[in-house]
Amino acid sequence: MTAVLLQRLTAASFGLLVTGLVGLASPASAQVGRRPIKVAAVDFIPAWGDRDGNIRRLVQAAERVAAEGVNYAVFPETAISGYDFTGPAQLAPFVDTIPGQATAALLPVLKRTGLYMSVGMAEKDNATGLFYNTAVLMGPEGIIGKYRKNGLNGQDVQLFGPGDTDVGVFATPIGRIALIICYDDTYWQYDRLAALRGAQIIGWHSVSDRVMPGTPAAQARSNHSTVASVQHMSALNGVWVVGATRSGIERNPITGSQLFYNGGSSIWSPSGRKLVQAPVVPPEVLPPGLNGIFAATITPADADAVRDQRLAARRPSLYNPLLALRRAPVDITATASRRPVQLAAAQWSSGSSRLSSSQPEPNELLVLPELSALPTGLDGAELRRRAEPRGGAFERLLGQRAKAGNGYLVGSYPEREGDKVFHTVALAGPAGTILGRYRATHLTASERAWASAGDAPVVVATPLGLVGLATVGDLAVTEVIGLYQSLRADLLAAPAGAPSALKVEIDRLLYAVSDPPTGRADLHPYLAAKLGQLWVVSGGRRVDSSTAAGIFGPEPVVSTPTLTAAAGADAVRYRTVVPYPGTWINQQQLIDGQRNDLFRPLVLEVENSCFQMWRRAGQGMVRCP
Repeated sequence: MTAVLLQRLTAASFGLLVTGLVGLASPASAQVGRRPIKVAAVDFIPAWGDRDGNIRRLVQAAERVAAEGVNYAVFPETAISGYDFTGPAQLAPFVDTIPGQATAALLPVLKRTGLYMSVGMAEKDNATGLFYNTAVLMGPEGIIGKYRKNGLNGQDVQLFGPGDTDVGVFATPIGRIALIICYDDTYWQYDRLAALRGAQIIGWHSVSDRVMPGTPAAQARSNHSTVASVQHMSALNGVWVVGATRSGIERNPITGSQLFYNGGSSIWSPSGRKLVQAPVVPPEVLPPGLNGIFAATITPADADAVRDQRLAARRPSLYNPLLALRRAPVDITATASRRPVQLAAAQWSSGSSRLSSSQPEPNELLVLPELSALPTGLDGAELRRRAEPRGGAFERLLGQRAKAGNGYLVGSYPEREGDKVFHTVALAGPAGTILGRYRATHLTASERAWASAGDAPVVVATPLGLVGLATVGDLAVTEVIGLYQSLRADLLAAPAGAPSALKVEIDRLLYAVSDPPTGRADLHPYLAAKLGQLWVVSGGRRVDSSTAAGIFGPEPVVSTPTLTAAAGADAVRYRTVVPYPGTWINQQQLIDGQRNDLFRPLVLEVENSCFQMWRRAGQGMVRCP
């Protein structure tokens, strides 16, 4: 029996009230998506290698989804062929074209019912004969557009060519829709490009697999669940995300290999909150066809203000040209040799500073809460009054405490230079000297009341590795993560203040680690560690049962812990090795796999004529006259 879950939720349920809009929407699109619609993530199970049968099942599924009143449905990746093939020759009998057999069968259903849907397929290009991992968007008016997967994983590269479409945004009567496929979410750039083009909804198509239970530990290091990544697409970009993956066990009858799909399709609000999710299930052989409809009612245009607020925090001049450089496969900036490191994040309660009694252990990196020498609760005027120059009392005390512990100590303070005040993060070393300073570049609303923005990321070479300096407030801007990843930081020291209300909401069952961070870890440092493939250490305050003090590992789903400070503890500590060697992914692989030819819009100012042309076009790469 097909399980059907229908849940009606609206953006208003999550208090999506924002201010300070950047106004990126064009007049022609201003009214798009203002009608509430029902969206659905569809768990659809194809039969391996049964193209014609899967097309029939897709038609039946589309009929059923439309009968439930759904306006836009997202189906999984490679839903016509299945996914587990050894190479193009094995896959060849089961590919389809666009237009092709699948679109011809589905379009009459969509025309009759008014349904919009996007579905993943193994596509053969008519002109070249090349194979692509593609998602196609269709509606009552016909084929609207397609996207060819750019972020290819180890299995994809055995079968498909790299995508030759950029991330397009398709204007439909129900809203502005972008398409993303599975492993694309390992890269922060693709969903950011969708947001920059004005997407209201991202349709994410996946076959998120896990290793089978009982797999030996050495082989299980390749474990991965990309469906555990979708929260970042909504939280960092302010868009709705409808993420469809599949359940069941897929078996290749020729090789006998198997893939286990764990379910977990989900829908996320522009604020990064989970609206609805499919169950995460154990391995089970399931019949092909429709296995579940997971729906929510949304108003696509509710994303506009949230998305524009996220984008207004960007500072493209800081990203140009670094985020558009192609550094693979040779990158001389990376740390060459691994070394053990001890990490610590201090936890203080609200109230006074504990800087004078804090010190690292020998050779340890200890990160203090932000505004480390001051009590909490000071307003902007008081913070400006207490600002001090470089080399002042704060930096001297920070150096003294680092020297006393023979380690590395990071804190932040209001730094005055002339008429300006900056929120400055300082790193002191074992000799008691200040090794590096960073002025927060992306200010929060509260920081803007007293501080001016800095103008550059900072990475300090130390015996511990490459240490980046930031504030947790910076990490809400995804480009900051990209900067430190591109600069090959091994560690990111990011002082925090009070804990955030936005936590990791990813289902605990999607993790292979023993202590998932769901519900207790602040989301932004967690995402920075994962998307940047670096360690993030945040000293912070504890308020009631929640804390901002944590150590966040590069691969929290599979192998590295997310550690938050326990109640009553002065700090949380962890010993590890940097650079992170990686399991299924690491920082070097991220650098190697980037499609920098597609990333030029990330470094262009909104007023730039090339950016405006790119955004208005909706599809295609940046092209200037």
